[in-house]
Amino acid sequence: MQELNLAIVIPALNEAEGIGRVLDELSGVLMGERYMVVVVDGRSTDGTDEIARKKGAQVIYQRNKGYGDALKTGFYYARKRLNANVIAMMDADLTYDPKDIPRLVGPILRDEADLVVGDRFAGMQEGAMPFVNRVGNRLISLFARVTLRLKVQDTQCGLRAFRSELVDSLNLRDDGMPLAIEMLAEAKFTGAKIGEASVTYRPRVGDTKLNLLMDGLRILSTMIRLTLSR
Repeated sequence: MQELNLAIVIPALNEAEGIGRVLDELSGVLMGERYMVVVVDGRSTDGTDEIARKKGAQVIYQRNKGYGDALKTGFYYARKRLNANVIAMMDADLTYDPKDIPRLVGPILRDEADLVVGDRFAGMQEGAMPFVNRVGNRLISLFARVTLRLKVQDTQCGLRAFRSELVDSLNLRDDGMPLAIEMLAEAKFTGAKIGEASVTYRPRVGDTKLNLLMDGLRILSTMIRLTLSR
């Protein structure tokens, strides 16, 4: 089994309510492991970056805007500057439980997968996701399985881990929420082994940045583009 050098990328924009607790949970779960946390801050005005820095995270800032842009910024930093061999991503709003990270990283270290994505529907707590969002996510994942042949139950899950080498081969163009589906499709196109693991999904802390209608339409548009390009 290869030695773990894990970088955890967390995009954050005005997440002062949750970021400190997320970093505390990570510290408790990964104590003794070789890991680094990269918080990619979108120029927060509520002190998110200062809280993260005081908790020991490396804080870098986005040049542009968007969830996808923040993730790409963190991925490249982890790959090029931190020399991580595995990169994990999660949110700053306490929806994901760091205890699930070893379940995602394990198959990669055992050479069973190159990318492992979480399945929130298997461990969703009451009140964690509104009914309309659940239906929308189910439909998006179904469409992705039919059109892109992705054998994934929850394509929009924001908790996942992957070999850092994938950063060099994935053509990630989107700067918004559709990056989640684009990342999976590009990984499949390169021949990467994609796995899935059940994860806990909890009610978020703080205000959501998701625009259900607009982000949903953008995700569908991205899937159509990816389908037609292959």
